[in-house]
Amino acid sequence: MAVTLDEKREKGRTYREANKERIREHKRAYREANKERIAAKKSADAKTEHGRALDKARGERYRAAHPERVRDLHKVASAKRAPVAKQEAIQKRVELADSYVAQLLKLPTAVVPPELIDVERIRVKIKREVQELDKHRTEKKCSTCKNYRPLMAFPRSCKTKDGHSYECLFCRRERKKEARYAQGLTYTPRLYDEFGRLKRMDPEQVKANKNARERERYMENKLRKQNEKHN
Repeated sequence: MAVTLDEKREKGRTYREANKERIREHKRAYREANKERIAAKKSADAKTEHGRALDKARGERYRAAHPERVRDLHKVASAKRAPVAKQEAIQKRVELADSYVAQLLKLPTAVVPPELIDVERIRVKIKREVQELDKHRTEKKCSTCKNYRPLMAFPRSCKTKDGHSYECLFCRRERKKEARYAQGLTYTPRLYDEFGRLKRMDPEQVKANKNARERERYMENKLRKQNEKHN
């Protein structure tokens, strides 16, 4: 009686399930005995597109079939690599700090004495702490009037580190007013808040100011017409 393909597959699956450890030991012995041959085959496959695709497909099949084993191997590898990586990172940070300090001092790293490097590290640390404090400050000294005002009283500027100009809004407005008077131009006073910013008026205030200006203009025209009629 002929054996069907499904029966052969089922027989092979049953054999693999019953002799799982034996098959694994046989594969491990084969890899150990043919280590160089397998390495040469992998290097040859890595040079071709077809070989890389086959290797990727084999890896995906293995990871899908043995997720727990792959997870355990990753844990073991990361546990072996962690202390070494930590020490290398610490050493690299120290070397980078030394080279950074040497660049600040404009000297080669090997020529800078250790005492000077320590002093320069402290100075750089203090400078960074001051920069962190500058980020959270709420006041600033005006370069013109020498008064400390809130940051809102300084116009925005992309040329400074904190993003605010060196001159406050009050001093800048006085300077521009004097420049306009020197050019023979007029200056229209406006309403400003306590920080020197232009105050936005409500619609009612805008309407009241407009009516007041119209009233003043009407009275001026009326007086002018009366004087012209009298003359």
